Amino acid sequence: MALTAAESARAGGPLAALSGEAGETDLLVVRDDPAPTRRPLTPVEARELLAAEDDTEDVPVAALPVERVRVHRLGLRWAVQDGDEADLVAALSELVGFDPDDDTWCVAPAAAGPVDDPEIEVVRRAVRRVARVYGLPVLPYRPAGPVAEDVTEPEVLPSAV
Repeated sequence: MALTAAESARAGGPLAALSGEAGETDLLVVRDDPAPTRRPLTPVEARELLAAEDDTEDVPVAALPVERVRVHRLGLRWAVQDGDEADLVAALSELVGFDPDDDTWCVAPAAAGPVDDPEIEVVRRAVRRVARVYGLPVLPYRPAGPVAEDVTEPEVLPSAV
């Protein structure tokens, strides 16, 4: 699960490495980029937003092995809040299915740092809830870039996602 399409693109390397030799990978993108402001849209803004949704030219996960990755968009149009956790759990449960096989893993954004990002924390809680119910392992990932000493490099993680 990725919070935004931009996050999934930035994490393309680590997510691709986590995909490894998996037969298939499903990626749930929670909300649009950037986090929308919390104000009503004007009619013009609403029309522009609808027109932008029809634009399928921009593929946010180009760095991933696209032949094995299916991108699903929850499409929230606001910053993710605590009240959205149930929707995230439901969406991820749909992807996991009724009886996941032994090669099913959940991946979630790693903690944002010393000061938690409230949106990332909601996503992390939702993934942990689904993983707990289905008995699945959770692998955290970080966007590509410098790796902190306490982060496991993707190449040493299991290949099934």
